[in-house]
Amino acid sequence: MANLVPVSMLSAVAVLDHTLDGWTLLDVPDTQPRKCQLDVRFEQPFASMPIVHLGIVGLDVSNSDNLRVRVQPRDITTTGFTIEAETWFNTQIWMVSVSWLAIGT
Repeated sequence: MANLVPVSMLSAVAVLDHTLDGWTLLDVPDTQPRKCQLDVRFEQPFASMPIVHLGIVGLDVSNSDNLRVRVQPRDITTTGFTIEAETWFNTQIWMVSVSWLAIGT
């Protein structure tokens, strides 16, 4: 019989918005990407580095230009990770809600 390893999963929804320190997604349009980050700490650490999936579940965006947004997990460790939200050109974002799922052992 193969060795079975128990799988752990943690999930939540994080809201990144204009009230965060360093929020640049509303700044005067620029050709350079504008980013904001939010640190997420797991309630319980994983034994090894988990896989982290992100999904956008809410947006509050100006309708004066095209919608451009990217969310990515950064700096994943056994104890947490950082959500990075990014936009570029003329897009202005007030809020992005991100659902995350961490899967590991």
